[in-house]
Amino acid sequence: MLCKQLGIVFIVLCLVLAGCGGTPKPKTYTIGVIVEVFWLEPVFEHFKEHMAELGYVEGQNTTYLYDPDVEPDQAAFDAEAVRLVEQKADLLFTVGTATTKAAKKAVEGTNIPVVFTPVINPVVEGVVDSLAHPGGNVTGVQIVDRSAKALEWALKIAPDAKHIYIPNNPADPVSVTVLKDVYAAIPQLGIELLPSEVSSVAEMLAVLETLPEDTLIFLISSTASLDAGTEQLCKRAQELGVPLFMSNRGVDSSLMAVANYTVSIAEEAKQGARMADRILKGAKPSDTPVETAEYFLIINLKNAQAIGLEISDDVLAQASTIIR
Repeated sequence: MLCKQLGIVFIVLCLVLAGCGGTPKPKTYTIGVIVEVFWLEPVFEHFKEHMAELGYVEGQNTTYLYDPDVEPDQAAFDAEAVRLVEQKADLLFTVGTATTKAAKKAVEGTNIPVVFTPVINPVVEGVVDSLAHPGGNVTGVQIVDRSAKALEWALKIAPDAKHIYIPNNPADPVSVTVLKDVYAAIPQLGIELLPSEVSSVAEMLAVLETLPEDTLIFLISSTASLDAGTEQLCKRAQELGVPLFMSNRGVDSSLMAVANYTVSIAEEAKQGARMADRILKGAKPSDTPVETAEYFLIINLKNAQAIGLEISDDVLAQASTIIR
């Protein structure tokens, strides 16, 4: 009798286990993405590449929710972040400061994590509590703004410059933050700052026609309302023979400038992907320290030669990359 009862129990257990379906269903992930300005889109592309290397393959186990047509203003970013939360994304990946602020607000009261890159001064911007212990749902890769250092490089590359034009719109909050250090450095560098505040691409381009001789143009890291005119600005500057330098623009932007002192988009995206992987596997954003992106000097010798600008061998030797 006992053997018969044990046999029945065994059969029931087998039926229960068979009913559980055997092989577990593979986990899938949904990642929401917001990119602040068009020239930062390569960050997202590199992020996807590195995520695939880590096992998150688009179209297989990972879906990205990304609308490239979101208007570049805070209200639109806020609305998009809310939409992604409503879509129940497993993680939000934000590129830029304004998009990160929107995501931080949207995920409050949820357990949806946010990984950002790049953000300048995330503690000052109120994105995280501290670099070591971000707190809340947000962490990522910061950029320590080095626009003042970029300006020093610009003057080593074009030592004869006497005037500087830094197109910026005071309505862009990140631009205002970045310019504080740049403006503080100018008096010690022996160069005169030209009137540079503009409110539109048209105004920015119009200034080019009035620049005095021995002027250099210096583009800072983020001018959201002016970015659409970057290519036109670079083209016209070259036509006029005016050296144009960039600070913390994407590596691809180096094709349009004489030099660019910037972080590597591919590397910061790789850092962001590693952080996203850790968090999707259970790490808490609040305890995942903010990482810092590394800077590189990129010189476009071809563009310099096109406007007759000679760059010393000493400076060239210190460049991370030379485009010939």
